[in-house]
Amino acid sequence: MAEGVSASSLQAGFVELASIVRALHGDWSAPASGYAGWTCKDLLAHLSSTEASLPAVVASSSRPPVEGAAPFDPNRWNASQTRKRADTDPQELLNEFDMGTTQVVDVLTDVDLNKKVTIGAYPGYTLRDAMAEMLAHQKHHLDDLRASLHAHPES
Repeated sequence: MAEGVSASSLQAGFVELASIVRALHGDWSAPASGYAGWTCKDLLAHLSSTEASLPAVVASSSRPPVEGAAPFDPNRWNASQTRKRADTDPQELLNEFDMGTTQVVDVLTDVDLNKKVTIGAYPGYTLRDAMAEMLAHQKHHLDDLRASLHAHPES
């Protein structure tokens, strides 16, 4: 899948996303286009909660799968994470994204990308493939968030 992807290229990709996220502005209460019922703040909460979860996904490559763990349910995850952050200020969500990026960049240093992850959306994938998929996931949502915010600038 992600043949030839290195830890440093993944790290650079996550840092690049963080720099874009940090520059976001606009009406956070505006609807997020293509995300029924979500505001731009909800989409930012999804991005920040996902970024914050990535260090644990990386760490899972050094542990066996948890016996009897329920399979990852993205709809349940998304609902719980946006609900937990409903009263969180957008600035705090931006900070959470930054912290998640710092942590994932750190844990991707000196790690075996061929090990398999055991949690998250891609259990059984190599760490290389899982992180490449998550980077693409984050880029996709960030593009959507930027478009929604640009369509609704702050008043």
